[in-house]
Amino acid sequence: MNRYELTFSVSSPAESPTFMEFSPNGRFLAVGDQDSSSLYILDKISGFYSRIFAATPATPTALVWETSKTFFVGLSDGRFIHYQVDLGNNKLVKGAVNGFFRGSFPVTAIALDAESKTLVLSVGPDVFASRRIHATSTFYSLKSQSRKLTLLEVNSVL
Repeated sequence: MNRYELTFSVSSPAESPTFMEFSPNGRFLAVGDQDSSSLYILDKISGFYSRIFAATPATPTALVWETSKTFFVGLSDGRFIHYQVDLGNNKLVKGAVNGFFRGSFPVTAIALDAESKTLVLSVGPDVFASRRIHATSTFYSLKSQSRKLTLLEVNSVL
């Protein structure tokens, strides 16, 4: 059985957190806030006190780290955004906003296999698996409909 011992506490910058995710190297803690549609990045080096903040175009609902300084955020309106942590300027650099799944369903879960460049999103009742073709080009999504896979082209910059 695994046991955890409380070693310290962190004051959450979010009024109503929707998720918390550590970066792969454990340095950053991303916190989504549904009340203010905001994203906070807390830095372990500063004791998780100083933070980087960004307003998001909709409520952040899910997050997956790509590297120790880049990640994707799923939103309540079905969109997802790529961000990069810019420590030099103490800010988040917003990358491509993918609106292909924009609608009434939120992104409820998001996963990434960085090695195969496969991004998987749960949007409403469906799960979408997307594969990056080029770093600044189109990627393709496979969606299961009636037990058949349909190839969907998605325009985005991943």
